[in-house]
Amino acid sequence: MPRGVTVDEAGVQEAYSNVRDNGSENVYVMLTYNEDNTQIEVNKIGEDYSQVLEILGGEEGKGTRAYIYLRVTTGDEMSKRAKFVLLTWCGSEVGAMQKAKMSLEKTEVKKILAIYAVEHQTADLDEMSLSSIVDKVKRSGGANYGTGKV
Repeated sequence: MPRGVTVDEAGVQEAYSNVRDNGSENVYVMLTYNEDNTQIEVNKIGEDYSQVLEILGGEEGKGTRAYIYLRVTTGDEMSKRAKFVLLTWCGSEVGAMQKAKMSLEKTEVKKILAIYAVEHQTADLDEMSLSSIVDKVKRSGGANYGTGKV
């Protein structure tokens, strides 16, 4: 891990477990860097993924580096199941050095957010839309045998 940057392991593990819990209403946890860029910690956990998109799509999102763990429901009318996605966001105004360090820092984050079907990194808000993410999950899952009726 780059010198000076740590992960709030206890806080992140608790939020991760909460999102993975089928009985939980929370479908995402968003991790960001603290003010002095020395720790990656839980910024937000919640039931409505659109809150993440509001943050990333606003002024704040341009300078934000974030890791989002998201639960989505996929399947057909015969079988629904939870799938998990690890998203990495690097805003358009993030400096080159901070961008470069993210690959090392993400390795530490992935030690906790270890189980996911799809991983995606972007700075494009359209690619962060729920429909785009669900589509990526469906494509990664292979054949879809539903009848087409929902």
